[in-house]
Amino acid sequence: MKAQLSIIFVLCFLLSAGNLLSQETESSHEEAAALAKQAANPIANMISVPMQLNLNFGIGEYDRAGQVFNIMPVLPFKFFTWNVINRIIVPIINTPDNTETGNYTGLGNMNYSMLFVPPPKGTFQWGFGPAFNVPTASRHELGSDAFALGPALIFLVMPGHWVIGVTFNHVWSYHKDKDYNTFFAQYFITYNIRKGWYVNTNPMITSNWNAPDGEEWTVPFGAGGGKVFHAGKQAMKLQGQVYYNAIAPTGSADWTFQIQYVLLFPHK
Repeated sequence: MKAQLSIIFVLCFLLSAGNLLSQETESSHEEAAALAKQAANPIANMISVPMQLNLNFGIGEYDRAGQVFNIMPVLPFKFFTWNVINRIIVPIINTPDNTETGNYTGLGNMNYSMLFVPPPKGTFQWGFGPAFNVPTASRHELGSDAFALGPALIFLVMPGHWVIGVTFNHVWSYHKDKDYNTFFAQYFITYNIRKGWYVNTNPMITSNWNAPDGEEWTVPFGAGGGKVFHAGKQAMKLQGQVYYNAIAPTGSADWTFQIQYVLLFPHK
């Protein structure tokens, strides 16, 4: 029932967004097209507040559904000629337990990264810095109680209508009584069409090195698209994507429908 309600909410939201899109002017189309390429750059010098709803299907032996709502503010600041990009992910999780009807609901572990980004060289940009797993989970079923940290890197190019890149990090715990060791990678490809419309793919590949043999990796494939637009003076982005987990641990989701709504605050 909760999955159906989530889908109804998403459809209502899309209909409301469609009404906003229909009110755009030609000048806002031109501004949106320029902003769309900047918004596709994860290390752009721009404040943004993404809000992402993930509807996960096919979980566990009872083939159930769960939801993860991520609040993901991006807060950059200048450090001499470099940019420092602060990225925070706060997950609110509702996922099935091992029964036919029960759920675990609450706050998951917060993820934080700080990327130091030198001035771009032509269309090429890169960044590096630390990534952290912060044990904020409200119950142990929703996240590890280990504080963990490790290195993060990102590389990208932005030729023409394209934004193409990859980011990854590897974090692990250092406390002798904690055991946390995970790898994360994400390639991202965006093609900006016109008037702020774009198509893209940015699957999140993860590995838990403490899992049993054959259960470490989650490797999704999929794609989607969206649009950058304005509602009054507020710039925003709306996108939808579908991903299938070609490789995944036993009992995890088979596929995910994702919708993301982003408030954008570009520099004037």
